[in-house]
Amino acid sequence: MAVVTTYISNYIFPSILREIETVLATHNSAPTLYATQNQVSNERRILQSLLDGNLPDGILVEGTKTGLPNPNLDLYHKLIDQGVPMVFMHGIYPELSGCLSVLDDNYNGSRQLVQYLYEKGHRSISGIFKNDDLQGLQRYAGYTDALRDLGLPLEDQRVFWYNTETKALLLSDDVFWKQAADVLHNCTALVCYNDEIASRLVGLLLKQGVRIPNEIAVVSFDNSHYSALSSPSITSLSHGEYNVGRMAAELLIKLFDGERGKSQLAPWTLVARQSS
Repeated sequence: MAVVTTYISNYIFPSILREIETVLATHNSAPTLYATQNQVSNERRILQSLLDGNLPDGILVEGTKTGLPNPNLDLYHKLIDQGVPMVFMHGIYPELSGCLSVLDDNYNGSRQLVQYLYEKGHRSISGIFKNDDLQGLQRYAGYTDALRDLGLPLEDQRVFWYNTETKALLLSDDVFWKQAADVLHNCTALVCYNDEIASRLVGLLLKQGVRIPNEIAVVSFDNSHYSALSSPSITSLSHGEYNVGRMAAELLIKLFDGERGKSQLAPWTLVARQSS
């Protein structure tokens, strides 16, 4: 069994991998882990090594930069043609839509966050999103549609975009502040792509003397340790105990058992904390 993810030890991935390992262990299977570091060149090397060696019984895969065209589709098609069961998690390439997947319900998650902020009285809501993966694009779509449906202004300058390569620079306080200052100007609330970005932003705002949530409310995705340990703690969306890793592993097991299976969306539950 091969598990191909963007990262192994970072952010939410340890908990996702634990869930995968738990499910597979109950079926006498152990995963071999691979990490692409969200680089298509690494993804290609990993896929080629799987094709060149003993084919795995199945593959759980988190796509790399799923918001962009992918040059490795030829290798995915070779694995599919050789009958290797495959389930995507978090993101899937549009060209492989025939494959099964377990995705976060990102679109409705963003709608839920915007609706929550609206009910708190916010009318000027900015957003920070990642633009090279499917999750970021779906979260942006839910954010913009929610603003439209609530009759709130949608202005391009209120949205800040980043990608895998610019993330490290973004997490530098000076760079973050210089680049995000215009987005934050005159907004009363902010929807963040994930807790890692949200926690960094909260720390930066506090350094600038901004009171949270009195002056700016901050909400996010993933309900990770970042959201709980941040001060103030961050309102975030959670999958609860049943995360995408477990759902994807269980779906792959169904394929092993000869069942057809269906792609799934993992719903979110709001965990309200001090940041909002």
